[in-house]
Amino acid sequence: MPAPLRTLEFFAGACLTAEFVGYWLHILLHSDKIKFLSRSHMIHHLISYPPDKPMRPSEEYMLSTQGRASLLGIGMEWLFPIAVIMSALEFGLRAAGASGIHQAVFVVTALGWGTAMFWYMHDAMHLKRFWMEKNSLLGRWFLRARKRHDIHHMRIADSGLMNRNFGICFFFFDRVFGTLQAEHETFNRPGYEGAKRRFSYLYEIYNARVGRQKAAY
Repeated sequence: MPAPLRTLEFFAGACLTAEFVGYWLHILLHSDKIKFLSRSHMIHHLISYPPDKPMRPSEEYMLSTQGRASLLGIGMEWLFPIAVIMSALEFGLRAAGASGIHQAVFVVTALGWGTAMFWYMHDAMHLKRFWMEKNSLLGRWFLRARKRHDIHHMRIADSGLMNRNFGICFFFFDRVFGTLQAEHETFNRPGYEGAKRRFSYLYEIYNARVGRQKAAY
């Protein structure tokens, strides 16, 4: 295979891998199976942007990482699993005999794509008057993706878990694995109450963190 095509293959594979890893990690963060991971992410869902409140209250993004370790507003619930997974992928690429250049293309692209989708674009979903809204080329795509992300926040199962639309801008794996929901449905108030009971410890953690911050000032 010609070198440019081979490089393009690694680039495309990295983008697909980032979407796949992001999809399943996002599901894990909602599952409540590993509580120290879920609790950090669910502060975003139940306290910063609760499902019964506006998804875009202002032009500034409300971080859910205050008072805890993070990088660029990305919490350890994302960073730690991604570091482990990327290390494993890098080991696999070496074992498969990928060249150093192709390893670098894969790693840089996967990290860049993941950062763009699950940080920059994710935060944009919660901003009023984000520049893509009225962009002639990207506006329609962005508004559709944003609607699906709103559904991700607002669709709660009776178990108290949010279980739809785990992609951010692209929902290929939601289609493949049956978690895509394109339209809003009647708000499940009992499901929301169930979520607050399931994750009741979040409110105590968050309030204690806010109290410590106020005391520091």
